[in-house]
Amino acid sequence: MRKLRQFNVPLEDDEVLRIDNIANKLGKSRAQMLRSFVLGGLKDMEFLDQTGIFSAVIFTEKIMGKVKEALINGRIKMGKNGDLEFKE
Repeated sequence: MRKLRQFNVPLEDDEVLRIDNIANKLGKSRAQMLRSFVLGGLKDMEFLDQTGIFSAVIFTEKIMGKVKEALINGRIKMGKNGDLEFKE
């Protein structure tokens, strides 16, 4: 078996309580539950990365940041029907 490493994760009291509630219902320890959550989330994130969704999200965030900046600076205006109007 591979060596397991410990690490600290800061959580709010209500989050710990939610984890403990689930762990108790399943008859698991808090540590077992957290490990399960982390490994499940890791698998999900790896799947999203392999399917290209990460790249799409990063690209979309960049575009939205540029649009927001242009709206704030007045280079783009939103029309009455929601269409974007670009200033030259």
